[in-house]
Formats: sequence, structure tokens, C-alpha cells
Amino acid sequence: MLALAFRAGDALLALAARDIVEVLPRVPLRTPSLAPAAVIGLLPFRGTLTPVVDLCLLVAGRPSARQLGTRIIVVRIGSGDKERLVGLQAEQVSELIDCERTARGLHLPEHAWLGEHVADQPGLPQLVDPSELLPDALIALFTDRADA
Repeated sequence: MLALAFRAGDALLALAARDIVEVLPRVPLRTPSLAPAAVIGLLPFRGTLTPVVDLCLLVAGRPSARQLGTRIIVVRIGSGDKERLVGLQAEQVSELIDCERTARGLHLPEHAWLGEHVADQPGLPQLVDPSELLPDALIALFTDRADA
């Protein structure tokens, strides 16, 4: 399996390539009114406004650095009629890594989105499950009222 490595604060993480729709440069976003702090904007993407969440704010409590390696990773969350695109802004989005061998790390119930570590990569990046990454309160914001 291939995964895209990135950072959110000090955390070295990776998303399975199968979960990624597209990787975009950091672009100007439309500011959402009264959104939670982690929702940093709305991205016009493929005919819709896609919410973008800053993973550094969510994971490390600080905004992503404004650097060349900071990117927006567009992923799908949910399934079927409730599927929605969400942008995840992260730092040092750099390379696809091979995830043939993984090693189990700590199981943290409050962070169910953290998966196994990629055993054969420097720094042992931890796989992230995008469907579990965002708190339910944020996911509810991204669901149409008709879907509720």
C-alpha cells in the first residue's frame, strides 16, 4: 500500500493513497462565518465548496506554517449518500511512502483515528483514518441538513 507522508505539528503521519482525492497547494480560502477554529475556510473544488480543516490546529493546537510544503489534502469522509469531500491542511506534505510493513503502537481511545506505524520508514509515520480523524461535531457541520 502507498501512503502520503506529512506532519501535523510534531506528529509524523500518513494517509493511505486510496483515501486521497487530490493534493493541492495552499490556496486562498473563503472564510466561513462562525465556524470552529479548526475549520479554516471553504475551498471551491469540483463545483462545490469543500470545507478545509487545519490538522495542526486540530492535533497540535497551532496553525499550519505558511511554507511551500504546506498542502491541502482532499479526502472523502462518510459513505454512500453521506459521503463528503473535506480538505485537510497539513505541513511537509512531501512524498509517497511504501507501507508494506506496519507495527502496532499505542491504542488511544480518544484518538481512534491513529492507526499503525509504518515500520520500514524513518520516523515511523503513523497511519491516519480520515473517517475517524474529525470529531463528530465537525463532521455534523459538513453534512447537509437534508442528510441528518
